Amino acid sequence: MSASKSVSPIERQKEDFQVFKEVLLKKEGTLDLHTDLNVLRQSLDKLEKDMLEEKSLIEQYKLYSRLLSLINCGHTQIHPNRPVLKEWLAQRNSLPIDYYLIGKRLVVNRLLKDDDRYIMDGRSNNARKRIIPTSSEIISIDNMSVPEMMEGISKYLSSDEGAIDFKYYQASYAFDFYRHLAFPFSKDSIHVKYVYKNDTSDIYLETGAAPVNTMNKRIAATVAAFNAGQKDQGKFRILNGKYGYFRFTSFQSSSGKSYEKFLEQSFKILNQRNIGKLIIDLRGNTGGSMQYSLMRYFIGEDKLLGRYVVEKPKHRFENKYLKKFSVDYFQHKRLSAQQRREIRRNKFDNGRVYTDEIDNNLIYQGEIIVITDEGTFSSAAILACHLKTMCGAKILGATPGGSFYAGNAGSIQLGLPNSKLHVFINPNTFYSHLATPLDPLKIKRPDIEIDKLIIDKGRRDKFFKSEAIKAF
Repeated sequence: MSASKSVSPIERQKEDFQVFKEVLLKKEGTLDLHTDLNVLRQSLDKLEKDMLEEKSLIEQYKLYSRLLSLINCGHTQIHPNRPVLKEWLAQRNSLPIDYYLIGKRLVVNRLLKDDDRYIMDGRSNNARKRIIPTSSEIISIDNMSVPEMMEGISKYLSSDEGAIDFKYYQASYAFDFYRHLAFPFSKDSIHVKYVYKNDTSDIYLETGAAPVNTMNKRIAATVAAFNAGQKDQGKFRILNGKYGYFRFTSFQSSSGKSYEKFLEQSFKILNQRNIGKLIIDLRGNTGGSMQYSLMRYFIGEDKLLGRYVVEKPKHRFENKYLKKFSVDYFQHKRLSAQQRREIRRNKFDNGRVYTDEIDNNLIYQGEIIVITDEGTFSSAAILACHLKTMCGAKILGATPGGSFYAGNAGSIQLGLPNSKLHVFINPNTFYSHLATPLDPLKIKRPDIEIDKLIIDKGRRDKFFKSEAIKAF
């Protein structure tokens, strides 16, 4: 179907929906992993009917994101594209501040001078004098607390097992956008309660243009730091002469010969220096390669760690709107071929994974503290699970965002032909060694919970190291 001007908006919406439905059903690993398949099919039927009425781009985004959130798999999500964000900003229904989440705390950013003319335009003289100091913590907006706002926002964000923690992480960089989806302002003046230097204050702010330049700079810095972290295979050092410390910001590059050498050298140092206390920092680590190789340094060889299955392998012909010239799709192609070979040779064993051979002298048997936060997800969450349940590690920090039991992974990107919305579908399914209980969230609760707001990243890192050392 052509997307020319002769095609009606509703026909375009219908085409997008059919592409979305086909790819979701054919390529999502295990659709009913954390939810009822009948609920999803009913929701798909409702979404199809909704698309028979013309919708704005934001309305389309909301409908797709609400359905994807029902799958309860955090990797399976939809991202707002530029046109969606432009449509939101054009409504000029924002506060004259830039605010974002650190963990579960909402803080105010310093505004750039470049934004003065935008945020002051159309606002009264009195309103221009009303400001909230930089680094203030926002307690409520329009008489809604942060948890209350997140309850509404959560309908538009995906997470494993429907848990709220990873949704905080996802909403952190663009909180105002997600707040607008759930609770668009209906008044010209909005009540905000905040804390600055231990003093609680109230203020009324007029709505209008958002501080776009400040937001863009902050988000660009966040993306740059995230991308840099994706290339980091990990860091290891000894703290105070007696504590081992691993910092893994991502597991995206944590595989291959170089990584194996890094692990071997690190555990040799732990052994040679007789280190009996080890900290593994997984804050903000959204996953990547499964850390089966790392676990052998803790539990030895030939131990069952779980299963990893390409539930929806690559076919000869697939939907043309899947982004095939990408690293993620090449990985999907490689894993599909590898699994087919293992099945032909009767070596697949339903995807069961056991630890490989290891020098017994390098097996670490001391105490372990794992530091986690809302962004600890996917393979990082499974590593935390393995360390806690197989090695007696303590978890310190905030509840990890990812499941300790199972999830869909291996993201490949779908671009809807008309709206150009980007959907991430996950053809693989991973499982830990544990059977899923009635309450899959209970196991993730930290042994030592920390909810301290520290805005400066360097100071925050030092604080968590210090708290981990004190926890031994």
